[in-house]
Amino acid sequence: MIPPPSTPTATSAVSFKNPLRVVVLIVAGSPLPCRKQPVFVAAYRLTRFRSNQRPLIMTGWNQPHREASMDPMLTIDLHLDLAWDALFWNRDLTLTPGEVRRQEETEQPQVAEGFDTGICTVTFPEMRRGRVGLMLSTIMSRIEPRSDRRCDGMRTQEQAMAVGRGHLAYYQAMTRRGEIQPVLGLADLEEAEAAWKEPTDTTPIYHVLSMESADPIINPADVDWWWEQGLRVVGPAHFGHNTYIHGTGTEGGLKPPARDLYRAMQDVGMILDITHMADQAVYESFDLWDGPLIASHCTCRSLVPGQRHLKDDMIQEVIRRNGVIGLVFCQFFIDPDVDWFQRPSRHDWVSRCSMDDLIPHVEHIANLAGGSLENIAIGTDMDGGFGAEITPTDVDTIADVPGFADVLLKRGYSETVAADVLSGNALRMLRDAWSTA
Repeated sequence: MIPPPSTPTATSAVSFKNPLRVVVLIVAGSPLPCRKQPVFVAAYRLTRFRSNQRPLIMTGWNQPHREASMDPMLTIDLHLDLAWDALFWNRDLTLTPGEVRRQEETEQPQVAEGFDTGICTVTFPEMRRGRVGLMLSTIMSRIEPRSDRRCDGMRTQEQAMAVGRGHLAYYQAMTRRGEIQPVLGLADLEEAEAAWKEPTDTTPIYHVLSMESADPIINPADVDWWWEQGLRVVGPAHFGHNTYIHGTGTEGGLKPPARDLYRAMQDVGMILDITHMADQAVYESFDLWDGPLIASHCTCRSLVPGQRHLKDDMIQEVIRRNGVIGLVFCQFFIDPDVDWFQRPSRHDWVSRCSMDDLIPHVEHIANLAGGSLENIAIGTDMDGGFGAEITPTDVDTIADVPGFADVLLKRGYSETVAADVLSGNALRMLRDAWSTA
């Protein structure tokens, strides 16, 4: 944890390797924070971001972004790519976001300047600070040719499997270290709830293991092995089309191996995630799948253009099956003027959407559900290929996400409803899925 700030002792100008980048610091006698502190500590990145955009290292790590009007509570994030973040981008997630940002600005300029991570928003200490105590943590690897936009796809399914097992090994290592704790069923879920009623600085982050792109499952017969390793949720699709299914940016449905995959998943009691599926694949999945399902990180296509988002009839089917839809904390998912497939560079983007701009999606889903918010949850996808440069303007790190409860309160929703959106609806979905497994 970053120690409390002390009286400023020095002021200095620091330049990094890029001669156009200048950072002005007022040193507070403590590690560099990433947001506002009681004593003014600021570090502004003057290049890449326009003057009206947020800095690379923001101010005030040890204070909430908003004045909280509700008691602190457990928040559940249905989609975090933490193993990918740690291994593909070489991030130490046991550090604070401020420390990671400083490393990437000074030690890894080639990462910060190229196809990059975005500005770090999620680490284990920051999740504890915000009481984001339960997550769906992904194993993420897929077959996809490399492109100008992405360079993390694999050429073969065997490579994807190896990467996926590496992600599994990372979570196992973090479990041994005490940072995280797997949730395998109802007993573990109850333990997680109890632990986060009165958490400490060492309370582990509980996680339900999920998979984004089913390519690491070489053969449907391997589903049993993955279940034994703790895998409980599978989203077969990601970008492009893979072994089993057509995904984001493609047209088509399920491929022949998907039928056996779905059958094996249902036999062990896995949850299906329809996120990233191409439209035809979604409808074919609805026809084939009888088990529990979710859309872990999606918003509404009727409000924001682009195939990446859910059509109304898809939302209605998730609702009918008592699933949940996780709201994405990315401006490209909530700005009605941005089409995902024609989106600008993240680094040319002028931030303009706050958490208030998620409310139209809340209201739209609620209207489709007859006025109920019981199918709405949180699935931020933060640090999943983007960072604080395009999170809502009032979200610098994951510790700010629970402030969405106050946004709901200001719109007239009750504390009970706000708590359900933050965690209750996701808990209900998991209980329902596992009680019938």
